[in-house]
Amino acid sequence: MTKNVFISLVLALLMGFNLQQGKIKIVCFGDSITHGAGVEGKGWVEKLSERFDNIIFVNAGRNGRKTSDLNELLPVIDNNRDADYFIILLGVNDLKNGNDSLVSMCVRNVDSMLTQIKSEIPSSKVIIASPCNINLETMNDINRKKLYNEATQASLIKLNEEYKKLAERRSAGFIQLYGKVSPENFWDGLHPNEKGHEEIANAIAEYISSMLK
Repeated sequence: MTKNVFISLVLALLMGFNLQQGKIKIVCFGDSITHGAGVEGKGWVEKLSERFDNIIFVNAGRNGRKTSDLNELLPVIDNNRDADYFIILLGVNDLKNGNDSLVSMCVRNVDSMLTQIKSEIPSSKVIIASPCNINLETMNDINRKKLYNEATQASLIKLNEEYKKLAERRSAGFIQLYGKVSPENFWDGLHPNEKGHEEIANAIAEYISSMLK
């Protein structure tokens, strides 16, 4: 390696480091809607990354994740101990054929996640996002067989209310995503299409912009 090439590499590394300095880091911990199932890299996390030059968004979504998968949070925390914020968007997968007991379980589990994040990274702030609505009219057979149904819809309404109460009780942020995705913007009745992800990004961007004023 020549001296000039070495200097160029060092400068590139330093420039990359400087670009990261001063940026806010937001970890998005969720399920397939966070991961971006069906939209291949054009989900709400990626759309927010395109809008905010001063924020690093980390997509920590996994298809099928439930609030009961508490053991999956610590590895994400360990990999992001410099995070300023965590957005938790979970619950719909817990509410197949939902009921009040399942809603209460979601609240307890997310409450435990808040405790774990604050214990591991005291300076980090947590934002709870309520899951978006579903479209029963366009729900495909696969998801119907998984019991995403009228009871799920009713439980999602209840969960939105209970997450808001939890956020107030724990001094956490809250973003209502329920009702933010237009009925026609679900590609399988459960997962938003790209336009639906744009609507989610709009709601979260509005909250972030207000938060950072």
